[in-house]
This record gives sequence, C-alpha cells and structure tokens, in this order.
Amino acid sequence: MIRLPKWLLMGLAMILLVALAAPVLADEVKGKVKSITADKREFTVTDNDGKNHEFVLTEDGKVKVGDKDSKLSDLKEGDEVTITYEKKDGKMMVSEIKCKRD
Repeated sequence: MIRLPKWLLMGLAMILLVALAAPVLADEVKGKVKSITADKREFTVTDNDGKNHEFVLTEDGKVKVGDKDSKLSDLKEGDEVTITYEKKDGKMMVSEIKCKRD
C-alpha cells in the first residue's frame, strides 16, 4: 500500500473543496437600469458594453439605494447599479442590488 504524507492529503482535500465551491460563487454586473417590472421582481440592466441583461430579484434579495435599504420599486430607469447574481434554471437570480445616486 502506498502511504502519502499528511500534508499532501490535506493539500488535495483543499483543492477539491475549492473546485467544488467555485461554481457556487456569485457573479456581478455593473450598468444602468433600463426597465423595471416591480410586481414580478424583474428588471433589465444595460451593461457598460451596451448589452442588456434580464434579472429576477430573489424573495430575500436586498436593494440598497445609497446607504439605505430600499425596494425594487424605488429604483428608476437610468440608475447606476451593481448587481450580484447567480444563474439558476436559466434565469439570473439577484441576491443584491446596489444603486449609487447623487
């Protein structure tokens, strides 16, 4: 039987853990709000490259306008936002929206 050093086994275990956790990490998009359908929790953002992205705010998703907790309906078209989301079942599900306003 081959005996591997403990440090090697621990290193392999850490690599496996990181590899499994990587797909769960959330993505981020920055852009401007193009349209909002607050009653369906859906909205569209145009990123800095001019590409439109359609999002759905999760039930427990957070919206911040400046430093204040807000609602999706508080956002306005043209607002600069940073979206944190995960892709689930072909939809981009948003966990957090941060909006900067002057």
